[in-house]
Amino acid sequence: MNVLKKNILANFGGGVWIGLMGLIFVPLYIHFMGVEAYGLIGIYATLLALFGLLDMGLSSTLNREMARLAVRDGNAQEMRDLVRTLEIPYWAVGLLISIIVIMLSPAIAYRWVNVENLSPKTVQTAIVMMGLIMAFQWPLSFYSGGLMGLQRQVLLNGINVVMATFRGLGAVLILWLVSPTVEAFFSWQIVVSIVHIGLIVFFFWRSLPYAPEVPRFRSELLLNIWRFAAGMTGIVVSSTILTQLDKIILSRMLSLTMFGYYTLAGVVAMTLYRFVGPVFSATYPRLTNLVALGVTDDIISLYHKSAQLMSVFPAEPTHTETIHCAV
Repeated sequence: MNVLKKNILANFGGGVWIGLMGLIFVPLYIHFMGVEAYGLIGIYATLLALFGLLDMGLSSTLNREMARLAVRDGNAQEMRDLVRTLEIPYWAVGLLISIIVIMLSPAIAYRWVNVENLSPKTVQTAIVMMGLIMAFQWPLSFYSGGLMGLQRQVLLNGINVVMATFRGLGAVLILWLVSPTVEAFFSWQIVVSIVHIGLIVFFFWRSLPYAPEVPRFRSELLLNIWRFAAGMTGIVVSSTILTQLDKIILSRMLSLTMFGYYTLAGVVAMTLYRFVGPVFSATYPRLTNLVALGVTDDIISLYHKSAQLMSVFPAEPTHTETIHCAV
């Protein structure tokens, strides 16, 4: 329970800080770039959410499997092999997403978004840069899910807090001292995304228990998780449709300037979800631990306590929470 309390507090602290970073720096982004350029950040968040469909429930599956396997001795090699088995296709999908976005950049810039002051060429360049960012931003949810399953959420939030500050403050300095352009903004996001995923991957692998053999791809491990992954995929698809359909439609109907204002309103509204997500993120892997151990009384006790805590808050968490803080 001490670990659970620490994780909940860390999730609260990290979520509040990241939310504040978003709210504090957004007016400065708009001041330097203009609200029309800020609308491109909304386009990026929408694209990232849409391609989240290709996650196929693997990040949530890794969360559950790490929590399930960690409570019993002798599973170190299986844990490492499972990560290697899942991370290879996950990185491949990230590369595919990057290529798709880059290939679609002319169509999005010249036929989809409605620009007023920005040139379509500038928009196309920005979208190409978005594709490059996604190649490194995409795997973050996978490794973050693994760290949450290992109940290293204090570490995870520490990294995310540092990177959110680095991302936001650095972007403002770049816009102020180097160039107040959308190209400069997204160039900085590429740099930060590379550093962020490097830190997450490094600390995740260090958090795994030691095993004597080198991790390897084992296709038979997929047979144990495909049902859960398929169920999570259905949830993600439904959630994405419900939360992103408005943005897809409005990005075509509205000017990029008005879509920028809509994006700003969405960032403010998403701040409310940060009061609920921390409880779920900390409780879920702990419940998985207890189910794996078969301690029914502890499962019932934790479920009721977490449900009572969740009932205090008026909103429900969504998987898009982290997407709105990606830039």
